[in-house]
Amino acid sequence: MSAALANKKLQRSPVIENIVNALLFSANDNDETVRKSVISSIYDIGFRQPNTVLALACDYLNKNQKIDLVHRVTILKSMHQILGEKRDEIVDSLCLDLIKMSTIGDFIGSNPVPTVPRIRDVLSRVLPVLASIKHDNIKWVFASALGNFADAIVAYVSNIDAGSDKSLTLYTFSSEFYPALELMFSKWLSSSQDKVRLVTIQSIGSICSILAVEQLDAQANRIITGLLPMFKKEKDVLPVCQALAHILEVCVKNDLKVQIELLLPSIMMTLHPLVCIIPDFNNPASSKLFNEVLHCFEIIGRGFPDQLVSFLSQRLEIKDPRSRAGSLSIIKHAISRLDAELGEERKMMILSAIKPLIGTETSLFVKKYLAQVVVSMASNGYIHLEGGLCLVEFVIKGSSYFVDTEIGKPAPPQDKKKEPVNEMTVTEYEFRKICDDILNLITTTVPNMETVLWPYLFEFITPIEYSGACAILAKCVGFLAWNRREQEADDYYIDFDKEVNLPKPTQIIARYFVLLTAPHRRNEQGTRILEAMRAIGPILHPSICDMWDVTLPKLAQFLVDHPDNEQFNKNQWEELVLRLLSETIKNAADDEWTVALGTCTSDQIDHYKRDPILKRSLYKQLGLVMQKCSHKEFVKTKIEAMFNSVDYTSALENEGCAVGLGYCAASHFDILLEKIGLFIKNNMAKKTGFFKKSGPKGIKNCVLLSLAYAATYSQPVLLSTRVEVHMLTPIRPSISILKKPLKKLSAIKMIDCIGRALHHDKVPNFVFKQRDELFKLLVQYMATPPPSVNYQVKIEGISACSTLAKLQPTLPLDLEGQIVTLLLQFYGAQAASAPADDSADVNNMVSQINTFFSTILYTQTSIVCLNRLVQYLDPLTRAKEAHLRERSIGCILYLVKKFIEYSTDAEQIPAEKKFEHIGTSLSVIIPRCADPEPTVRKNAVETIQLMLYIDYMLKNVSYENRRVKPVDTIHPLTQIKESITTTDVNEQFTLVFEISGIISKMLVIEEIPTFLESSLKGLQDVHTFSTNGTCIMINGLIKNRGGELLDYVPMLVKGLLSSMEGITSDTTMNGTLVSLRSLATHHLISVLTVLLDFPMPHSTHVIKSLQIIAKDKNLVVPTITHLMDLLNNKPIYEDKPDPKDKKKTVPSPYLIALAATCSIGEILQLEEFSDIAGVYYCQLFSTLALRAGTTNNSLPGFIEPPANNPKAKRVEIIPSQQMVTSFKQFFKCTKDLEILEALETKGSMTSLEGPTYHIAIQEITAQFAQAHPDLLRGVFDYLIPYQRANYVPQRIIALSVFSEMINHCKDKELLQRLINTLLNSLVEPALKLISLKGLSNVVSAGEEATNRYAPTVIDAISSAIDDADEVMAMEAMLGLSRIFALVDEARVAPILVNICNRIKPAFEKPNNEIRAAAFTLFGSLWRFGSGMASDSFYEQIHYNLPSIVMHLNDEAPVVRAACKTTLRQLSQLLRTEDAVLLFNRKCFDANDATLDYDVFLDDLSKLFIAMYMDRINFFVMTVIEYFKSNWTQLRSNAATLTGFILGNMPEEKKTAVNPSIITKAVVSLLNEKSPLVRKRAADALSLLHTY
Repeated sequence: MSAALANKKLQRSPVIENIVNALLFSANDNDETVRKSVISSIYDIGFRQPNTVLALACDYLNKNQKIDLVHRVTILKSMHQILGEKRDEIVDSLCLDLIKMSTIGDFIGSNPVPTVPRIRDVLSRVLPVLASIKHDNIKWVFASALGNFADAIVAYVSNIDAGSDKSLTLYTFSSEFYPALELMFSKWLSSSQDKVRLVTIQSIGSICSILAVEQLDAQANRIITGLLPMFKKEKDVLPVCQALAHILEVCVKNDLKVQIELLLPSIMMTLHPLVCIIPDFNNPASSKLFNEVLHCFEIIGRGFPDQLVSFLSQRLEIKDPRSRAGSLSIIKHAISRLDAELGEERKMMILSAIKPLIGTETSLFVKKYLAQVVVSMASNGYIHLEGGLCLVEFVIKGSSYFVDTEIGKPAPPQDKKKEPVNEMTVTEYEFRKICDDILNLITTTVPNMETVLWPYLFEFITPIEYSGACAILAKCVGFLAWNRREQEADDYYIDFDKEVNLPKPTQIIARYFVLLTAPHRRNEQGTRILEAMRAIGPILHPSICDMWDVTLPKLAQFLVDHPDNEQFNKNQWEELVLRLLSETIKNAADDEWTVALGTCTSDQIDHYKRDPILKRSLYKQLGLVMQKCSHKEFVKTKIEAMFNSVDYTSALENEGCAVGLGYCAASHFDILLEKIGLFIKNNMAKKTGFFKKSGPKGIKNCVLLSLAYAATYSQPVLLSTRVEVHMLTPIRPSISILKKPLKKLSAIKMIDCIGRALHHDKVPNFVFKQRDELFKLLVQYMATPPPSVNYQVKIEGISACSTLAKLQPTLPLDLEGQIVTLLLQFYGAQAASAPADDSADVNNMVSQINTFFSTILYTQTSIVCLNRLVQYLDPLTRAKEAHLRERSIGCILYLVKKFIEYSTDAEQIPAEKKFEHIGTSLSVIIPRCADPEPTVRKNAVETIQLMLYIDYMLKNVSYENRRVKPVDTIHPLTQIKESITTTDVNEQFTLVFEISGIISKMLVIEEIPTFLESSLKGLQDVHTFSTNGTCIMINGLIKNRGGELLDYVPMLVKGLLSSMEGITSDTTMNGTLVSLRSLATHHLISVLTVLLDFPMPHSTHVIKSLQIIAKDKNLVVPTITHLMDLLNNKPIYEDKPDPKDKKKTVPSPYLIALAATCSIGEILQLEEFSDIAGVYYCQLFSTLALRAGTTNNSLPGFIEPPANNPKAKRVEIIPSQQMVTSFKQFFKCTKDLEILEALETKGSMTSLEGPTYHIAIQEITAQFAQAHPDLLRGVFDYLIPYQRANYVPQRIIALSVFSEMINHCKDKELLQRLINTLLNSLVEPALKLISLKGLSNVVSAGEEATNRYAPTVIDAISSAIDDADEVMAMEAMLGLSRIFALVDEARVAPILVNICNRIKPAFEKPNNEIRAAAFTLFGSLWRFGSGMASDSFYEQIHYNLPSIVMHLNDEAPVVRAACKTTLRQLSQLLRTEDAVLLFNRKCFDANDATLDYDVFLDDLSKLFIAMYMDRINFFVMTVIEYFKSNWTQLRSNAATLTGFILGNMPEEKKTAVNPSIITKAVVSLLNEKSPLVRKRAADALSLLHTY
């Protein structure tokens, strides 16, 4: 290619340079569509001017080194695309060389076998240019390629069999690469770019692998010395580390140790901090660096093991956790990888370095690493070395950790200041789990470990510090022992006297029996201990092993069958363990051995200070041992030991001690009482003086429980002789002042146990003198507020009360009242709030309460008592929860039955002669007759039957007739009781109605008002079926006895309406409404007055009340007539100052008008009202239309809250919303659903609430007129008086309706009256706009009518075309557009230009409708552009054409359609056939959506260039004005059109415009906020490649 041609290709104009640079800058646009357009434009220009674009792109990249990577890649991709298409035309090939080099390097690195034999050719071209490379970007590309070449050579040689040239070795290319290495190391490694340095050092590392040994020996020291500082300098040290590993590997492999050894301390000191950084294994780079550093140390260990061990030993002495963890990571790696290199001596050195950490290290973080090292050491024989057992002890200590929550204790309070969790955080749980796994691993899988661990592991069974590891130790001991037992190994049996460090057999048995009582603790503790016990049974005692071999597997299977869940019976398991202990003692058959076992058990009490659960078990087992032992002194000693060791603040320990002493009492009762008496005297007797505390905290619980279990397990004869003197008298002062729940429970337990033990079945004829005092004490315990009482205290207290209540004498009335009230509180609260876990306790509590109630009723058999108990239970019968209703009704039925039973069986007849207040009691039961639960329904009916029977029985009972036969009236209730359980709801309600009839016959008139008033609350029952049943009951009574209730009408209306608020059942509501309608039949005005006085918005029950009245054919007409009169002819509102502008007034509605509007709408909801609405169609339509005016812009109505509810807020009523709701309901009621649907679709109903309500009423009138043209005159006659109404909104509505009626009027007389009415209204400003629109509607009457009224109408409308109010002007334009379509030309031509000038400003109005109207009016003038005004109108077309073209793609569809129509109309006046063809395409139909705007602009630009070249500059500059438009769409339209005009302009015509100014304007659009504008600007710039 000649220089001249190249220069020509590199020449570029300022315009194209400006364009390309702007596109390059925008190639990183944050919008994807814009980026695509920019890239496409760069390619389009580059395709035509590749050298220019590529040169500018290179300049841009060089000048902007810090641009975003994505931005750079985007530009490079575009360059690559241009290179691929226009390779032959490119003058500067620098970019191409860069891409080629990067590609070659990647290709050879990925495909070494076929490419390495030919690599010398590549090197011959690459190496000569290395020294001339100056740019950093080129350096890293070449360095990366050379590294890939070296790696490819290594890969090729390692797979030489697959290569084509088998003569190649690692050092074949050493001479070629050595100069490159020298250059890169000396020159490139000092680059300021970190990327260049890292790629270079990585490449140097790869090249070292293929250098000749002599060359490497000469350079190794220098390279490593230069490499080490990079670890501190570089942020990413992975490439540096990889390079170092390459160099070290090659040096060690080739035995080049002399120079390396001198640098070794520096190398290890440099690498060690890197291994101390905890790797993030979710980050591949982090884990890769960590492994690479370990690999470096592994290489050092192969060549220099002594130096490595010495270095790591020194580093372990540093106390920094990270440093120690890093050192341990290296040791673990070395132990696993360098076993042969380390040897015996170095292993001892490592062990010696590790041992100090075993006992002194406190960091869990370091311990975790140390435990991991132990695994590696165990697998490589380190534990067998002298001192290696300390590693096992370290692991067991790690497994011994436990927390309170794991042994059944509550978690301690957490510190608010929690230590931050970081990468060094290791929890005790995590470390313990690691140690568990390690201990199991080295026991079961590591070879030859049994010789070390047996019997060494026995030493860790009994010490307290290893308690947490008992399960894993038992597993390991069991594994080792069972293997030896099966193999009959010689060392299976242990001489415990000789092995002084091992615990004795009785110590092991005592330890394991206590631990066995918590079988489901960590690591399956119970199963593991059972396995260990069975495995070592013969070692512990020869007489028990056979029994253990049979029993222990069964216990193990029990644990398998009963996993640790809620169903596991801990007490049953504890009993099994105690039975096993008893059988063990029995099989041992040695009292001295038993004493030794008890002594060992006692000695281990302190082992369980932190574990109250196991300590409780220990006490029980010790008590059992004392029971089986006959040594009195041993028993006394151990009783004292138990009392002295108990933590009295622990309920579990107190219970365990008490039960253990109870077991002891079965054999040693007197000894126990003696010891307890002394203990009370010494520790619980009240002290005097300054120190008044009576013994240790919590001691009372233990003593009280001990007495309770002593009473339970002692012999009854002994108990009766000692209970009051030796048991209660000493303890009485202490239990009378108890406040804490635990102490109360202990006292209650003692009282209950004593009461049960003294039952007459066990101790006949015994009189317990202190019973009432204990009863009062129980009431005192339960009545105190929390926290002195809890759930358990209440349950146990009620149970104890029931126990004591069975004893004579009868409970006093005041004490009975206290306990009943208290228990009812418990009954409701506990049953409602008890969780599922406590359901059994709640049921037990309910049962105890019922039993106690029946006891009260037994002692006080009377109607007064029965009524009192029923009223106590009333709130629970209405509870939402089924179980509360079932229990309460069940309790009432239970009491009623007990009353009959007690009354019948009593010696005396009842004193009452009737069931006083039976109505009140019956009202409690009535809602439950229709309860959702069958059991409740059945019990309720039976309760009613029995209550009615009690009333009848009391009236007829006598000594001769004790068992009164039920009256026949209530006999049907027996069958109803069974039938009421049916699932058929209708049948249930039928049965309830029958029950109402029976009750109405049985009750006297004095009870009926009370019964009805009390029953009203049943209408608000929480259950629908119950409310329905109550309603049926009330209806039945009103039907039968309603004539007697006239004086109660106000109370009944308000009561029924109030009850409706809580009614949820439609059936219940309907029944209640029927009762109300019956009342309204006699008192319509009074009922309506009450209903209209109710606050708005009307509640559902008020609405339904109005509707039920309107359903009556005799009430509907007077009701609706009265409501319309209130709205049309009575005061509706008053004017008040506007809150927003005190100078103005706004309507403030009267509440009666709001109520009437609301009521009309509510009545219109009835289908039955349809016929009446049809008859009164004109009146209702007109009334609601007028109401639309009087509600507009009205202040809301406010309903003040009731005085008795100070928290209530006043309610705001929006009048227009009421009106719209009623209007919609009117069309629904008259079956004009098509009208309503059309109005809803158009939004007319919604618009009624806004300022354009008059337009909405016109739309409504249009639909009405189309559907009912015969009713137009009726509406006109009804509304004409309101044209002069006092209220302006009524006049506006009347004119709006008349205005629309012109469009549908076929009656000439009516049309004349309508036009005259509108003309007369023009003088009133409020009516002018409506009148203008109505007058333009005259065109709907046809051409003849339009011409007839044209002079008057055009004069009236023309006067408003330049009105200051643009809405008025728009309406005038729209009206004139319509009229111009029909009137003669002569009337319009003189004012044509004036009209055009008036229209022009409206093209850019923000209102869519105004713009559309302006374009439409301008287009309608085409009819007058071919006559006398043709030339002037032609100029107006060209003047306004840019605006029309821009808005052809307007955001508003209505504007686009108007512009299409206008262009088509004006095309005939553009004086060229091409314009007519262009604008008469199908896509220019107003409703056609297929117009491709870009294609159209392309065609239009060509048309203008061809036909109107003299106007092209004006056209373009006018279009550029739209670059500043407020509309995004117009700015993008202008950019596109500008691009097409300049792009399509021939070379010879380009002088007609100034491209520099235009392109700068288009380029400026690339900085627009709108992505659409930026995209269009980029697209437009792609068309300007010729400038």
